[in-house]
Amino acid sequence: MRKLFHVEPILKTLFNRGFLVFIIVAFISSSCITQRHTVEIENYILLQRGKVVLGHADGLTAFMFENSPRKIPFNQFVADKYQLPKYNDIEHTVDVDGNRFKIYVYENAEIEKYFDTSEFMVTKQENEANIKGSTAKFIALSMTDSNNQDCLAEKSLFKNISTKYLLQLKDEYNNL
Repeated sequence: MRKLFHVEPILKTLFNRGFLVFIIVAFISSSCITQRHTVEIENYILLQRGKVVLGHADGLTAFMFENSPRKIPFNQFVADKYQLPKYNDIEHTVDVDGNRFKIYVYENAEIEKYFDTSEFMVTKQENEANIKGSTAKFIALSMTDSNNQDCLAEKSLFKNISTKYLLQLKDEYNNL
């Protein structure tokens, strides 16, 4: 009896070369492991569902930017700038263009609680000898007007004013 197809020698050759094993491992690893995409925050980013305060069950919009560990802690900068009695005050009021606003500074634990920071790339890493301030990766701020409305919300009339103010505050901190 004569065999028409010679499958066995071909399979043995593939196994000997490890090609089939390589294909199987490559297929399994590429189908089971998904790559995680991270985003670099070049200047700042506005994130929904931040700190929950009275009147905002869904949370405030947060203005988030990357922290520079070479700078003094952001809370110390804010306390010095606005002459606050304590460095750990997480909210304070400011007057901008004749309007009174309340700024909320997120603590690092709150940033981790409200936002998945693993989605964002950290570009400003330092060794321990160069760290002067906080080792927090990001700084987040929220802002409300005198009527306790979210100033960074998409439909807010104060969105441009508050974003511009927070951007200037961030730049002033980074230019210390």
